[in-house]
Amino acid sequence: MAERSGREYTAFVPEDLYKRIVREIRREKYLTPYTLAEKYSMTLSLAKKVLSRLEKEGIVELYAPNRRSAIYLVKARKK
Repeated sequence: MAERSGREYTAFVPEDLYKRIVREIRREKYLTPYTLAEKYSMTLSLAKKVLSRLEKEGIVELYAPNRRSAIYLVKARKK
């Protein structure tokens, strides 16, 4: 069995982490599941769930759907 390199993985995103993600992604131009997973130490499947939740809430927009790795654009903030 391969060990995970010291990271602790969870099956859900705590609400405080989700709020931090929402706050910090405003600086990004685009997101992929991989970039989100690496930045916040989560699995790719969990990152995909977070991105789909962000899309439903209207924070990001699906730009290039792909079976392997979709690209999401961060919508501009309303002034």
